Amino acid sequence: MDLSLNVVADGPNVRGAILRTNQAFLELVSTKTTLDYGIAFAAPEFPTVSECNQFREVWIESRDDAATALAQADAHFADSELTCSRWALAEGQKSETIESFMRDFGFERDDRVAMALDGWPAAIDLTDKYRVLPARAMRAAFSDVCSQRASEAEGDASVDVDVERLDDHRLDAFVIMDGKIPAGICSLFQVGDIGRFADMYVVADMRRKKVGTAMVNHLIALARRLTVSVACIEVRQSNEPAVAFLKKCGFIEAGTLVEFVRPIA
Repeated sequence: MDLSLNVVADGPNVRGAILRTNQAFLELVSTKTTLDYGIAFAAPEFPTVSECNQFREVWIESRDDAATALAQADAHFADSELTCSRWALAEGQKSETIESFMRDFGFERDDRVAMALDGWPAAIDLTDKYRVLPARAMRAAFSDVCSQRASEAEGDASVDVDVERLDDHRLDAFVIMDGKIPAGICSLFQVGDIGRFADMYVVADMRRKKVGTAMVNHLIALARRLTVSVACIEVRQSNEPAVAFLKKCGFIEAGTLVEFVRPIA
């Protein structure tokens, strides 16, 4: 059975769904403020976590606009003694308008691949190998896996951020168990008719043992029961193994979302 919303390779609805869910996900831990050239998300509780302190939906028409936007965004975050280290461009914003300027100020481009199911794949039953349990009932195991993920993360990460989001009613988070051992985590974040796959991580010792397949199939089954119109995920373009794996699970590429990141001093 195909998804009710027509998902195609150019995927404008998929990119829009990713942007929409990104904003909603940030709102779980960050305060939202609309500025002249985009939307600022700030989290004084997590000052060193770039994920929580972002300038999103950025729309710039000239280098002069970029300079004004940077000054305004930096001033906004500085008022809360924060640093904005991530900019995410709005859908349709041309990256060439802003890229050279961003590089001049220490930002590096970090492209994300938008992916989505274009139909419901056949279910794969791995319940004889792994149990998929609600993370709210398995907080210690969930936190343990989040700690392992944070230790491997490129840049910053915070277990406290993951735990803070856990009780939101739109987020169904899970721990994958191999017997009594946590093997990974995953979640489905529902915003309206969008089902966003998130937080997918397999612990190092359990990789290449179909844990990822088990978690994806669990999330697909949940998304189908919830009758979402778009089942999507965002992956770093540089993470080629993840992109290839998701294609095997039935996802198609639906374009690129452009972000710029600079290190937090």
